[in-house]
Amino acid sequence: MGDRGYTSAFVGRAASGQARASGWRLPIGAKLTLRYTAAIAVTLTVVALFVYAEVTRRVNREAKLLLEVEMRELADELRSAQSPGSSEVERRQVIRERFERLVRTSDPSLQLGVAWLGADGTPLLSAGILTDTRAPVPSSVLRGEETSSLRAVNLGDSYAYLAMAMSVPDGAVQMVLSTERYAENIARIREVFLLAFPIVLLLTGGAGFLLADTTLKPIRSMTQTARRISATHLNERIALTGSGDELDHLAETLNDMLARVEDGLSRMRRFNANAAHELRTPLTALSSQLDVMLERERSAGEYRQVLEDAHGRVHALSEVLDAMLRLARTEAGIAPSDRVPVPIRPVLQNVFDFFGPVAEESDVELHQGPIPDVVVMGDASWLHQLFANLVANAVKFTPAGGAVAVLAELDRNQVSVRVRDTGPGLAPTEADSTFERFNRGKQSQTRPGFGLGLPIAREIARAHGGDIEIERAGPGATFRVTLPIRTGTST
Repeated sequence: MGDRGYTSAFVGRAASGQARASGWRLPIGAKLTLRYTAAIAVTLTVVALFVYAEVTRRVNREAKLLLEVEMRELADELRSAQSPGSSEVERRQVIRERFERLVRTSDPSLQLGVAWLGADGTPLLSAGILTDTRAPVPSSVLRGEETSSLRAVNLGDSYAYLAMAMSVPDGAVQMVLSTERYAENIARIREVFLLAFPIVLLLTGGAGFLLADTTLKPIRSMTQTARRISATHLNERIALTGSGDELDHLAETLNDMLARVEDGLSRMRRFNANAAHELRTPLTALSSQLDVMLERERSAGEYRQVLEDAHGRVHALSEVLDAMLRLARTEAGIAPSDRVPVPIRPVLQNVFDFFGPVAEESDVELHQGPIPDVVVMGDASWLHQLFANLVANAVKFTPAGGAVAVLAELDRNQVSVRVRDTGPGLAPTEADSTFERFNRGKQSQTRPGFGLGLPIAREIARAHGGDIEIERAGPGATFRVTLPIRTGTST
């Protein structure tokens, strides 16, 4: 009672721990949506910063270009107004009218200001914002050492002014304009970006969710199908979308896996049924025989006869169990550390020498063709059993006067060994079930055996990276074994 309580508490804590752990996990759809949104956000931020910097650069360039063009025209007019033949009063009047017209026709938001300065920096004429305000002029421009100067100055407003001074005879001319309009345009662009950013992210998140939901729909279908699959419903298959994309490839792979699992379970059920039949028959006979003997007293000869018969049946059962254990070991494969170079010629020669007398006793001719000198990586005793099972099977089913041939040849990077007999062969309906465990065809019903020789041979071949196929079913059967060889060993 205490153990059950402890186990229940432990399972309860484990389940609650798993629930808490799973609570922190986001679904794949949410992860895809967040990643898609994050990628768009980073891209949008980079683009917005680039556009903002480019617009700011172009706006500032436009302001400077406007100022420079106006200043060059104004400086040229000042130089022409100072030409010989005109009085000082006329020159000043022309310059004053030019200043006033320039200020009057300019955009009021620019707060344009213009001034004509003497060589000592004293204003001679001014208009616009420079009427009541003075902006410093570099002395190098006033002295003519520098042609022009462009800089930002503070005239006491919220925004800086761009000031450009250009050297003219006996002084300089200066023009300033406010950067307020340009700064506001840049600020408006920044506000548009800031306002649009969350809206774009929301739209992106919604689009990402729809895309993720559409993308994961086949996976949800796979999940639902997988939940319906059980040991009794292995005929279920995952539906394909027909798109040919990676998810379709995954569905095809899973369907192939399900087909293999279904085939494996089907073979396992047949194996269990056949094994139960093979084991039950001698056990039932043995039990019945012993029951009859125990009904009354028997003579010593009768007891001895029953014991000898029982011994034979137990020996047969032992052989069945040994064959089943060998089959299980071969299915487990060969560990990489147990693989050693095995020359194929001595293995086949030993099998040929061993079955020579057996074939002769059965009046069957045993032929052996040339064997290539190749090496297979694996287990020598297993390979011997592989070919021994095939040759024994061929000799057993070949009638007197027939022949069995063992032929080997090199085929690219593998060796092919054919065991050919002149027996009755296999019926077309038996070819597919030849390698089934405990399966015995019509020709085998009256002969000793358990139907495990060929299955063991195939598992040994597969454990060595090869396989066995029925090259010819009849009349006269031909089994072909292919085994990969170690590179550089063929001669």
